[in-house]
Parts: sequence; C-alpha cells; structure tokens
Amino acid sequence: MASAILTRENGPFKYDVYLGFGVCDLQTMLRLQEKLEQRDILCYPKYNAGYLQQSVKSAVVEGVARSRKCLLYVSQAFIEDQWYKYEMAEVLYKVRRFSRDMLIVLKDPQLARVPPELQTYCVLTITDLSRLENPGFVDNIAAALKKGM
Repeated sequence: MASAILTRENGPFKYDVYLGFGVCDLQTMLRLQEKLEQRDILCYPKYNAGYLQQSVKSAVVEGVARSRKCLLYVSQAFIEDQWYKYEMAEVLYKVRRFSRDMLIVLKDPQLARVPPELQTYCVLTITDLSRLENPGFVDNIAAALKKGM
C-alpha cells in the first residue's frame, strides 16, 4: 500500500487511479492494488487504513479529484455502500469535465448487471475473481489505466 505515501510529483494528478469499491470488497481490491502498483500505477483506494483520520467522504473527494482515472469495482456491496450515490456523483462529474475514457468499470461476477448510469463506459466483466490473479488480465487493466498518461 505504498500509495498512501507515494504520489506523482508533477501535474495536478498525484495518483494514477482512484479505486472505488464497497467495504466488503476490501481484500479483493487490496490484492488488485498491489498488482497495479507492481506495474508502477499509483492507487488511491476509497477505503485505506493509511487514512484512518480521514472520513470516507473526504477520501472520495480527494481520491477522485487527485487521480488521473477512476476504476470502480461494481459489486452488490458497492451498490449497497452508504457512499455509493455520493461517489457516483463525484466520478460522473469528473467524467463529464474530462473524458469518458477516464472511467473503467470492473463488474463483479455475482452482479447481474451494471447500474444504468455506468453501462455506457468501459465495462470489464470478471467471470470469476481468479481473473484478478491472472497477470495478462491485470496487464490489460494497467494498459487501459496508462492510456493517455
């Protein structure tokens, strides 16, 4: 979890990607974060033990604003998260201001369908969670995150 300390030095974006997810998906996303950071992608996760003094609301605002792109892990836990609507408003506002390709959606295998407000963005469906362990799949995510950097 080096992203709690490391930031990019130049430009308005100090992180490469904001990771949005439900609190129940924390372990899955920590593994993905580790794999992305091994590929030199600095992550700002919504839930991070390194920011215990920070509220979730401030983490969402800062993470979305200070990250070049946003990756949302859309699961039932994410949709049921108490910060879901607020987080979606922040992310979609940024998408409208910058570019639609700054948002990547990873769809959980247990979720029947992506919420309507996310269906028109880059949606990667994970057939099972073991895909997140596949180096090729993670390389594809990393390439999509680095595109335009």
